Amino acid sequence: MKVLNMCTDKNERGSEVNDCLKIPNNNEAQYKILQQYNKDEKKKENRRRILAQSFVTSAVMLSSASCGMPVGYSAILLPQLKFINGSMQIDDEIGSWIASIHSAATPLGSLLSGVLMERCGRKLALQIASMPLILGWILIAFAPNHALLLLGRLIAGFSAGLSAAAGQVLIGETTEPHLRGMFSSVPLASYSFGILLVYALGSLLPWRYVAGLSTILPITACIVFFCLPESPVWLIRHGQIEEAKIALTWLRGGSKIKAKEETEHLIDRLEAECQNHKKTTFATLFQPEVLKPLIIINVFNVMQILSGTYLVVFYAVDILNHVQGGASLDNFLAAVLTAGVRFIFSLMSSFLLALVGRRFLAMTSGLGTAISALFLGTFLHQNCQGLDYIPALFILIYVAANTLGFLTLPGVLLGELFPAKVRGLAGGITFMLFNFMLFAVAKVFPFVKNSVGISGVFWIFGLTSLVASLFLFLTLPETKSRSLSEIEDYFQQKGFLWVRKDKWEEKKGRNRETEKFAS
Repeated sequence: MKVLNMCTDKNERGSEVNDCLKIPNNNEAQYKILQQYNKDEKKKENRRRILAQSFVTSAVMLSSASCGMPVGYSAILLPQLKFINGSMQIDDEIGSWIASIHSAATPLGSLLSGVLMERCGRKLALQIASMPLILGWILIAFAPNHALLLLGRLIAGFSAGLSAAAGQVLIGETTEPHLRGMFSSVPLASYSFGILLVYALGSLLPWRYVAGLSTILPITACIVFFCLPESPVWLIRHGQIEEAKIALTWLRGGSKIKAKEETEHLIDRLEAECQNHKKTTFATLFQPEVLKPLIIINVFNVMQILSGTYLVVFYAVDILNHVQGGASLDNFLAAVLTAGVRFIFSLMSSFLLALVGRRFLAMTSGLGTAISALFLGTFLHQNCQGLDYIPALFILIYVAANTLGFLTLPGVLLGELFPAKVRGLAGGITFMLFNFMLFAVAKVFPFVKNSVGISGVFWIFGLTSLVASLFLFLTLPETKSRSLSEIEDYFQQKGFLWVRKDKWEEKKGRNRETEKFAS
């Protein structure tokens, strides 16, 4: 009887399947056992792979949650400081500085984050970013006057700028295409959780205690990152090939074959890039594959801010006071409720990104935000009495719709659209411009609100959301399940509008199917 010698067969991890296992080729039962063994090994590898990538994402989530806390902190700090409290009493002017100064320092941190990511790596950049945040919270907790309070907010904002892009880039470079959308959006959910957490603490505790407790998350994040590998993309770009293979082997569940294939692919991309571009400079930003996503993301960011995404976070208690007319419901508890809705829908967005496309989520979020904001503005303008539950309902719908795509998508796109050669630099510049705009809008918001009223504010939110939806419909490519290399190649094509390219790709796909059928 003929015998198949399986002594040298290897599974995907390169280990021996069996010590001199010999299977008669007519023994179907033994062959099925071997097949089942391979399937079981494959399942174990998949579980290890998902677990490893989840671990990286969880560490970034800790960092994101710690950055969300200072953003939401002003909403619980300002109402407490407006009470009679001695030297820390504030008015609208100093209150607007306390709310906005966090975003004033963030652009500098964002710009430096690009340099830090390229020089030190994504993981170390996130660890370094935790240090000023811890210092900022300590200054706020023990601040005897407005000056130190503002300094603490300034340092915390600088830290948020350092970490924002690094977390998204690290996830984008370590996760597989079919998991990247979900994992890239989860830190935005933890960011929302940070806002919810600081709102909840602020409704129960004095602001100094809240500041002290807020140091726990960045300290924990800093420690957890010691257990993680560096981004394989960064390692290869800095000549650390063996370290990149080790990192990829761990991230791919122990599969040496997958790690080797991805390493070779990354090396090939780097060599091809080096043949055309000797050095990454600011001039690189004007190449089509960089400039196009830079325009898309930054225009989206501006419209996201003007649609009220972060203004409702900064001034939650104040806005809810106007929406409710100062009656019935405790405004702190209402702010906690809106933060809870934001957290739930950011989690929902993370799961939806694994199921539906980015474009669908962007359109749903934009139109939902526009309809709810315009309706709410009209209702408040009519000043209807005895129907307090209607504006409360629509403010929750507004927060839910806005979170579903407008809050989460910019961070996801940052990790997907930019090519590897400028991912750190472009990400840093994007967050710098974003936070400059956010600072300016947050600073002038109280004056705009006093000029046009709260109904006018929501009309602005709604109209901006409509414009943003149209812009994204025309320009945003569908990146679901696409590799980072495929996305980079897409932007090297001629043209800017996705509508044309979408039709072109569908036509090309139909032609391929026709040719295949004909052959």
